[in-house]
Amino acid sequence: MTMKQYNGEKAIISLTTWKARINTVGLTLFSLYTQCPSFHIVLVLSEEEFPKKEAELPDSVMAFVNKNIVELLWVYKNYKSFKKVLFTMEKYKDVPIISADDDCIYVCNYAEKLYDYWRTTGTQVISYRMSKKDPMCPIGCSVLYAPTTFDKFIKAFKTYKIMNMQDDGFYKKVCKAQHLSFAALYKKFPCYFHDQIKPINGV
Repeated sequence: MTMKQYNGEKAIISLTTWKARINTVGLTLFSLYTQCPSFHIVLVLSEEEFPKKEAELPDSVMAFVNKNIVELLWVYKNYKSFKKVLFTMEKYKDVPIISADDDCIYVCNYAEKLYDYWRTTGTQVISYRMSKKDPMCPIGCSVLYAPTTFDKFIKAFKTYKIMNMQDDGFYKKVCKAQHLSFAALYKKFPCYFHDQIKPINGV
């Protein structure tokens, strides 16, 4: 099987999913493909959850893979929501990584807006939506991370016991510790939610 390869796209949209949402994540993939052209899309999955790998995935996902629309990135351990961006960032060190959530339908080219702001300002972490509770916390369904944002932390992420933590809050702590520049652009989401299944982070 020929896997979608990165071909110099200006940025990468990265997301993960799990067994409870594998049958609906195709809705998200379709919205990303149609709303955010010119961006490479990576879906990160765990072999612990899907030991037969592609053979366990539904046709609604494999259609995107077989048509070279989406790249599958396999990691062995199930790092839950932390699979969303970290391993894509590790593989593609020189490209901005933009997060997406597996329960969302995207209704605009949010990736372009984040990328344009990054190109203009050089801000290292850019959240599309501002958190009402904490204006300095990235909202995981739509955040751009500049290249190497978590570079020196990725190895620690793999061993640190963070899997039961909320990933957005943890990323906020890391960004604060590194004194990274942060911006939040809007008060609204670039998407709406298509299911109410329990979040992958389990909290």
